[in-house]
Amino acid sequence: MKSNITTKQGDAGHTKALDGTTFDKSHPMIEAVGALDALRAETAMMRLQLQANNPDALTEIGFLHFLLHTYFLIGTEISDPYGRKPEWRRGEITREHLERLEAEQERMESGLRLPRAFIVTATNILAAQADIVASTARTFERRMVAFSAVTPDFACPVCQAFVNRLSDYFFILARHLEEGHHQPVNYELLDGT
Repeated sequence: MKSNITTKQGDAGHTKALDGTTFDKSHPMIEAVGALDALRAETAMMRLQLQANNPDALTEIGFLHFLLHTYFLIGTEISDPYGRKPEWRRGEITREHLERLEAEQERMESGLRLPRAFIVTATNILAAQADIVASTARTFERRMVAFSAVTPDFACPVCQAFVNRLSDYFFILARHLEEGHHQPVNYELLDGT
């Protein structure tokens, strides 16, 4: 039976972007799309863990669902930076998406009392998963910046702002899920005594 997934076209280290252009798999565009895929997978895991372990967190679960869909809009922008395949576009990321992200972060942050020190570790599994997603979001942001550097015509300032805010959102989500039990850095543990 022929696979609908395996094309064998990438066996030589090349792949096609959404707009039909062929790139080496190490090209910054493909790196950015791969990092976005990792972010999507980690966000999906975060949502599943919330559903299983904190099903009353309906606002957070719903917002993660929104993010998962928004990632596809960002992926389209990166994979078709010159708009050559408008038929594949199902929308675009807008200022409203960014404002919704900022509002959700603000909602959670308004109820937090964070220590005046760096957080050294999450204090529960859900917060730890949110920290992982925050790190994955930062990796994606760096890959998107590298892609932008080699694609000067790529113009999606709202995408870049949105992606920049993502790691902050997930950091705040982690602290929100700790419910006031934070673990700041204890520098006394580092003095060698």
